[in-house]
Amino acid sequence: MKYSKANAMNLSNYFGPSRFWLLLKMELFRSRKGLLITFVITCGLLFTGFILENIFSSNKVFDSHTGNYTFFLLIGGFILSSLAFNDLSNPLRRYNYIMLPASTFEKFVSMWLLTCAGWIILFTLAYTVYALIANSIGHLFFKNMTFLAFEPLAKVTVNSIKYYIVFQAVFLVGAVHFRGYVFPKTIFTLLVFGMVCGLIFYLIMADIIHSDFECPGDFNPLQGGTLGQIWQVVMWLVWWVMAPLCWIITYIGLKEQEV
Repeated sequence: MKYSKANAMNLSNYFGPSRFWLLLKMELFRSRKGLLITFVITCGLLFTGFILENIFSSNKVFDSHTGNYTFFLLIGGFILSSLAFNDLSNPLRRYNYIMLPASTFEKFVSMWLLTCAGWIILFTLAYTVYALIANSIGHLFFKNMTFLAFEPLAKVTVNSIKYYIVFQAVFLVGAVHFRGYVFPKTIFTLLVFGMVCGLIFYLIMADIIHSDFECPGDFNPLQGGTLGQIWQVVMWLVWWVMAPLCWIITYIGLKEQEV
C-alpha cells in the first residue's frame, strides 16, 4: 500500500489533471490575442487572394482551397509554434514561467496541445467555415465560375496535417533553444541542414552525374538499388522518428531551463 501511494505521489509530480487544466487555460488565455490576430490576417489574405484569383484567372474552376489550406496551416502553425515558450526569451518572464506551479511535462504537453493538435482542429474548422462563405460569395459575384468544395477529410488534406505534425516539432525545438527571432532562426537552420544533405547527396551521386551514362526518361535513382534503400530508411526516419525525437529534445531543453 505504501508503495502504491509513493508511486501515485511520484506520478502526480509529473502530471496532475487539475493542475494541467489550469495551466492549459492560462496559456490559452494568454495567447488569445495572438490567435485572433493570426486568424484575422489569415482570413484577410485568403479573401483577398480569392477575389483576385477569380478576377484575373482564366480558369473557370476554382480549386485552390486545398492548396490554400495546406499553405496557411503550415505557415500559420509554424509561426505559432515559434512563439511557444516565448517567456524563456526574457529574463524576468523566464523566471516567472519557471516558477509556475506546474511540472515540465505539463508545460510541454500543454504547449504541444495548443500549437499542434489545437491549431489543427481550430484552423480546420475555421477554414471549413471560410470555404463555405467564400464559395457562397463566389456564386453571387462570379456566376461563370465553378467552386469546388473544401473537403476536410480528403487525402491531400490529411497528408497536409501529417506533414504539419512532423515538421511542427522542429519549431518547438527552436522555441526552446533560440532566444528571439525563433521562426527565421529555425528556417535558417533547416536551410543549412538541407544544404548539407544536398551536398552529401551530390558527393554520393558525383560519379553518375559526371559520367557519360545516359539516363532513360523514366530513370529514378531513388528507386531500387542501394540509394533507393537509403532513401526508404531516410523517409521512415522522417515520418516515424523525427517528431518523437524533437519532442524529447524539446522536453529536455525545457527541463534544462529549470537548472
